[in-house]
Parts: sequence; C-alpha cells; structure tokens
Amino acid sequence: VVGYSGGKDSLALLLVLDDLRRLGRCRLTVVHVDHALRDDSGNDAARAVEVGDRLGLSVTVRRPERPVMELFPGRGVEDAARSYRYRALAWVAEESGADAIAVAHHAGDQAETVLLHLLRGSGLGGLAGMASDTMLPVPGGVPGDEVRVVRPFLHESPEALVKLVAESGVPVIEDPTNAGREFRRNRIRHDLLPLMEQIAPGATGRVVSLADLVREDATAIEMVASSALREATIGDSLVWTSLRRAPAGVQRRVVRLWLQGNTEVEHLTRDRVDAVIAVANRGVSGRVVDLGDGWRVRYVREQINILPPGRDG
Repeated sequence: VVGYSGGKDSLALLLVLDDLRRLGRCRLTVVHVDHALRDDSGNDAARAVEVGDRLGLSVTVRRPERPVMELFPGRGVEDAARSYRYRALAWVAEESGADAIAVAHHAGDQAETVLLHLLRGSGLGGLAGMASDTMLPVPGGVPGDEVRVVRPFLHESPEALVKLVAESGVPVIEDPTNAGREFRRNRIRHDLLPLMEQIAPGATGRVVSLADLVREDATAIEMVASSALREATIGDSLVWTSLRRAPAGVQRRVVRLWLQGNTEVEHLTRDRVDAVIAVANRGVSGRVVDLGDGWRVRYVREQINILPPGRDG
C-alpha cells in the first residue's frame, strides 16, 4: 500500500513503485487520505484519482467519518491527522492483503523529525528519528495490532525527488498548508534547516547520520536492558538488588520495559519512571509511586511490586 497525497514526495514514491510493479517486483494499492481539514480537500482527492488514471492505477480515497480531532481527542491537529492517516492505510493494507505500507519520508523529513524531538527534550528514542523498515502500532486499533511501514527514500535528498518528478511530467498537487509557518515542523523546514545549511553546509545529511548512529546505540542498550530485566524479574516483582549499581540509562530502560509489560498506563512518562528508580535507589521500604490511570507500584525490601487500580497498598 502506498500513501499518495499528491505532493512531489509521494508522487516520486508512486512513480518508483509503479516501475517496480511493471517489472513484476511488487503489487501496488494506491491510497489517498483526505483528512477533511480544508473545505477544498475533496478537490485534491479528485486530482489524485486523475493522476492515478493517467498512470493506469486505481486510487482508493479514504476520508474520516468524523473530524480527526474527534477521532483522536486530546491531540494536536497534526498528530490527529497523522494518526488517522496511518490507521486508514493500515486498514486498506489489511483489506488488500498487502504486507507493508510505503511512505515517502526523505532525508529532509528525517532531519526535521530529529530536530523536533530535540526541541521537545526527547531521549535516544526520539533522536533516532524514523526507521526505514519498522512495525508500528495501528492508531486507534486493538492493542497489539501492528503494521509494517517502509520508507525507501529515508536517505534520499528532497532535491533528488524533485528532479525525478520534474522529469516525469506528471502534475504535482500542492497542499497550501505546507507553506505556512503555524506548525513547528514547517518552521523547522523553512527556517531552521536552511539556516543550519547556511552555517554548516551538509548539516541535514549529518543530522540523518546522527539518527542512524543513535538508533544503533539505542538498540544495543535495549538488548542489555532486556537481558537485565530477565535477570531481575522474579514472578511479578522486579528485584532491585542486581540493578542498584547499573548505569542510569540501563535502570531507566529496565523499569520502563517492566512497567510497560505489567501495567496498562496509557502514557508512561519519564518523570514517573524516574520516580520509581529514585524510590528504589533510596531503599525506603513501603514507598508507593503513582504511575497514572490508577496504577501504582510499591517498593518493599529490594522488590518493586505492581498495585493495579482498586488495590490498596
């Protein structure tokens, strides 16, 4: 399944995948997601269908049954639109029997993503940016539902995609919201990245390389943390004896992995994870930490135990 917005990036991806389809290397289902965020968004959908007809491809259009902000309450408009988009693509993938979703993120998008996470104070997970081939939870789906997402252009420059599209002669459908600066990502794209390139030419590529290195290091740390978690788990308890002298980064990952596997806290924040670690390192028996959503943990004699909602300490 290829997500086709009609813009130059997704058109470049569509053209490349269509070439592979003609060579018998893949089957292709084209999807245009109309987020219904603009009154004239239906025009873009119609033009996307026209481009598909020109290429000999059928384009499936998906539009939310309710405003995306209602489907994903409590999120910003960009996040809600992204969640609906991936959910729609995942559903079409399931319906069509596709084994992956292909999206057109390129090196510029990767650099923007890393910088966004940096500005938000993210850890290694955010600085690793996007993966070229990964499994993602289906937004708003049943817990455990995942879809494979591939990003073939993640190390390609946006200029390369512009050249490919220009040579094809196929028209581009421009989304006017991409030129605005009301969203932080757009300001990074139009202001920050050009300034970085002015200060240090090649900065975008180095940010992408940083993401690759961080992802490799984060994977190594996760492997160490998974091994430490197995050693420190006895029944439903996390035994702190073997973790007390572990590096802070390993402690944090072990506790997060353990809590994610044993609670149903929707948003497990770093400050709650750090609070659990602080209580365990101080060794004050009987202390309770609130995780949110009614879930708590209690530290008693070198062991951390889960207190589900409704259970008294």
